[in-house]
Parts: sequence; C-alpha cells; structure tokens
Amino acid sequence: MAYIFNITHEILPPPMGDIEYVYNDEQIIVVDKPANMLSVPGRTPDKKDCLIHRVLKHFPEARIVHRLDFSTSGLMVIAQNRASHRILSRQFENRETEKTYVAKVYGQPEQAAGMLNQPLRCDWERRPLQIVDHQLGKKALTHWRIVERLENSCFVELSPTTGRTHQLRVHMQAMGHPILGDELYAHEAAYSMADRLNLHAKELIINHPTENSRLTFSSASVPF
Repeated sequence: MAYIFNITHEILPPPMGDIEYVYNDEQIIVVDKPANMLSVPGRTPDKKDCLIHRVLKHFPEARIVHRLDFSTSGLMVIAQNRASHRILSRQFENRETEKTYVAKVYGQPEQAAGMLNQPLRCDWERRPLQIVDHQLGKKALTHWRIVERLENSCFVELSPTTGRTHQLRVHMQAMGHPILGDELYAHEAAYSMADRLNLHAKELIINHPTENSRLTFSSASVPF
C-alpha cells in the first residue's frame, strides 16, 4: 500500500476554525480545538502559533495538561494554576480520565464492536510514525463500536484505555480500516475521501482538581 507520508509540512495549513471555549472556572479551562492547530509550539519560528499561546492571551496562567495531534480536533482540558496542573496531569498518568473519540473510517468492519489490544512503539527510521510491535511495543488498548454504516465508510466511536502516540490512528490502520484523511497512516483511497483527518475528541470526563465532582464535557457537534 502507498501511504501519504506528508509528515513535515513546509508551511502548515491554517486552522479549520477557531478555539471554542466550553467551560472555565478558577481551576480549569475546557476548550474544543479545531483541526490543523498545534497544541503546543513547534521547534521552528513558523510553528509558534498554537492552542496554548492563543489561550494564554485570555488566561495568562494557563498550563497545558495533555495534547491532541495537529490534525485532530476536539476537547482538551487546560489547568489554570500549578496545583491544578499537577492534579490533572496525575489523572491522565493514572488513567483516571475517560476520553471518547468519533472517527470516520474506510470500509466496513464485519463486527459491530470490538477491542484492539496491540502494543505500539515509535518507528525510529520514519519518525514520528508509530507501528505495532508485539515484542518491543508498549501496551495499547482501544475499544471501538460502529455508530453508523455508510456506503464506503462508517462512523465509529473509539475509547482508548491507554494514551500512546497516534494510538487510534495506528489501531484503525492495523485493523484494515484507516481513518479517512489521515496523511500518516491511510492508504491513498482512504486519504482522498476527506479534506481533513476525520478524528474528533468528542467527550472528556475528569475529576475536578479541587471539588469532589466528576465532570463530563461533550462537543456540541462533530465537524465532519
């Protein structure tokens, strides 16, 4: 298969929309990131525009807790201070958060739902690509279910238990149903079926850093 290794854009495409502010209080900010926006700045001067820099203009003490890929859209939580950042970071490390994504994938899986338990590691010769490696890879677990079947594709809901780099993208590729518009892992047919990566973080569940409450945030809509 011929994959679209468009890894290092000379000029990054512009964001597909602006940041949507979903919620904020003295401890946290929840945002909906558009596709084609870095979560944090890149190494070169032309890649300084990013989500956290834009958020800092409105919330000067904001601190990044976790990231979404440049091409992935959806919900992120940002800390308002050092203490909240420490608590939220620990939640992600200990897998106390819950994340649900929606994706549009190529073809039709035979089953309606399932689990992908395939260890992943960096493909060092082709960084930042990741690959399945049952000997050297780190544990990666994804639950999936079909939401809607279409003619040549389907909507699936993806719930990762672990948070490996590109986990959902590699798992769907390994399953034989790459995410549409994926410039890293989709074959040409799947890549050409969408004008963006069809992956969106639609729901995020966290424990509030200072209140004894479990909070659920959901995107108002799916942007593809």
